[in-house]
Amino acid sequence: MKTCLNLVTVQQGLDHVEGVKLAAEAGFESVGIWADYFEAQPDPVKAAADLAFICEQNDITISEMCFVAGWMWGDEETRKAGLEQSKSRAEIAAVATCPLVIACAAGGVGDLDAAAEDYRALCDIGAEVGITFALEYIGMFEQVKDLATGLDIVRRADHPNGKLLIDTFHSFRGGTVVEDFSLPKGDEVGLVHINDVPAGDIMQMADSHRIMPGAGVLPLTEALTRLGENGYDGAVSVEVFSEDWWGTPFADTAKAAYEGLMKVMP
Repeated sequence: MKTCLNLVTVQQGLDHVEGVKLAAEAGFESVGIWADYFEAQPDPVKAAADLAFICEQNDITISEMCFVAGWMWGDEETRKAGLEQSKSRAEIAAVATCPLVIACAAGGVGDLDAAAEDYRALCDIGAEVGITFALEYIGMFEQVKDLATGLDIVRRADHPNGKLLIDTFHSFRGGTVVEDFSLPKGDEVGLVHINDVPAGDIMQMADSHRIMPGAGVLPLTEALTRLGENGYDGAVSVEVFSEDWWGTPFADTAKAAYEGLMKVMP
């Protein structure tokens, strides 16, 4: 599996050029980037091309871009807007040489066949620009909140440009058990977001409770081992949203993320 640092772990809104250099210095093989960073630049496409060049200079790749939403279960106008934004962000990802864009599922309760149809339409856009979309279930949602449900939608969609994103916090927060990490085949998984939580009731936790891998109580090594046994060999990306770490010197945060990941990698 390949090591990855999602740049939000270092700082929300971090300058991505600086983030790439920090990740490379800490020992990571790849980074996770954010679409809104590019959209805030005067020329998003140029910024994406420039970042690809910086990555090449620092011998590091890009594994993921966060994120697209609004494509699932919406009314016609909302869904159209979501797909248009998704295409724009996919095009930026392609210029940045990022192979995968995260696609957040919708909250609420709905028809999973309809969700798969919406996902298939999204993945058609991915095929047009040469990227993969990875479906992310959200642990606090009512229905699409666990590994099994996310995998079900991906399988119903049955699209070569559609994979599953597995986030360890969202998985266990949504009721996934460690044995469920044996469900997907390796080639059905596009990316793994890894993070930990402190002792306590995870069902009462939010994104802000995430801590570095290996510093908490989640069975991360067993989860990764199960994925590996089924053939997953892609990126494992540290994604932590922590005010404490955001207040720490950037290089120290990147180093702690790498050391934490090394503690739990099988």
